[in-house]
Amino acid sequence: MGTISVLLCAYNSETFISDAIDSVLAQTYRDFHLILVDDGSTDRTLEIMRSYKDERIHVVEAEHDYIRSLNIGLRHCHGDYIARLDADDMMEPTRLEEQVFMMYHHLDIAACFSWAKAFGSQSGLLGSHVKGLIPDPFFWLLTGNFLIHPTAMIRKSFLRKHNIRYKEYPYAEDYKLWADIARFGGQFYVIEKPLIRRRLCDSQVSIVYAHEQWQTRLRIQQDIVEELLQRIIHPNRKNIIKYYHQMLVLNSVQLIQGDNVILLMYQLLKQIHDKGLFATGVRDS
Repeated sequence: MGTISVLLCAYNSETFISDAIDSVLAQTYRDFHLILVDDGSTDRTLEIMRSYKDERIHVVEAEHDYIRSLNIGLRHCHGDYIARLDADDMMEPTRLEEQVFMMYHHLDIAACFSWAKAFGSQSGLLGSHVKGLIPDPFFWLLTGNFLIHPTAMIRKSFLRKHNIRYKEYPYAEDYKLWADIARFGGQFYVIEKPLIRRRLCDSQVSIVYAHEQWQTRLRIQQDIVEELLQRIIHPNRKNIIKYYHQMLVLNSVQLIQGDNVILLMYQLLKQIHDKGLFATGVRDS
């Protein structure tokens, strides 16, 4: 059904990295190679990576710059599919088998995700509000990032065809990646079960850098709004664009919050979306 490149990028992850690696090596689907990228760690992460002698493992050293390290890892992924995993998470044994089956039998799917089972500081099921095929994902990504990064399996040929990679959107680089894939018409599918165990703790990036992540999220949502505005098929399109720009002015003088600008635009654009008044296709960047 195809070869999988598992991409795991780690920074100072000596406590959990072995659990993550072992979960990959225990997969029921065996046609994979594991790309371990050390993001300039100062602890024993690189040493632990090198201690594994499995011929399917390839260790890459990089300077500390997480987004750049992810892209270095992407360049070393030569499989038909790229499966992501974070250094503090673990795969369920059938994760690769179930996702590659879906990708192989549904060639229109550019990326396949799943739910996750949380453990650590919190427990429970993550992502279960989303399931199956996501219709028109580019529009729905305007509501936020509802996809779990370390559950992703991405079709490598789609990334190559559209020259897609991780971009400098700190602490939300995955959200931007999904938006870029969806912008080019990529379809998303979410398997309705947890295929990874996701470790939650108070030191996670989403908690420590919550404000920076919020700023980047708004930036991505603004990108999506601006693209959707150009796709509107309606005689009042210019007025709608003017309305958006006026709200940006109000936001710049702190008379309306950025989240509220996005909420108002979502409500307006949803009405247009529901009436089928968006053009298909992608404008040149």
